[in-house]
Amino acid sequence: MDKKKWTAFVLTIIGILAGFGVIPTWIGPVAEVAKEVIDYPVEVVQVVTGVNARCIRVIDGDTIEVSLASDPGGADKIRLIGVDSPETVHPNLPVQYYGPEATTFTKQQCLGQNLILHKQIAGPERGRYGRLLCYVELPSGEILNEKIITTGHGYSYSKYRHEHSAKYDQLQNEAKKSRVGLWNNVTFDDLPGWLRESNPVVLE
Repeated sequence: MDKKKWTAFVLTIIGILAGFGVIPTWIGPVAEVAKEVIDYPVEVVQVVTGVNARCIRVIDGDTIEVSLASDPGGADKIRLIGVDSPETVHPNLPVQYYGPEATTFTKQQCLGQNLILHKQIAGPERGRYGRLLCYVELPSGEILNEKIITTGHGYSYSKYRHEHSAKYDQLQNEAKKSRVGLWNNVTFDDLPGWLRESNPVVLE
């Protein structure tokens, strides 16, 4: 039996035993989640655990740099999953509407703070530019990714779907209705290109 089939078999047994009370019941749901991601290639399956880090630099509204607790002398760039803030440092784009405000907001939220990084349930660990892809938990327990969207300092990045896409889309709709942050005065031409193309009626 190959490794993948053996893992699936073990997870199934765990689920059955949990149902009969032979092992703690919390293991059953864990097994179910694991079975959902078993079909992904091994290299993109991530363990959902928090990683302690400290924010040492904010690059723009949706990208930060951290020092991991496991490597205090090093530095890793973090791309926040599911959110796209207006550009301020893109080499091929001008500073976009509300970009400076978005960067300032992210600095206020996390610069110098101890954070907890959460990876995707199933998906690549790093993006195409080599940045770690994470949900970032603030000391308050709030998720920075969500807070950026809720306060109108970034868009729900629906171009790349993830396990919280529906929630993030709803947070954006609520922010837009309340006209908070960038939604107060943003025009169609101010929107990022991917959003104009994917949802041309987003401002209606």
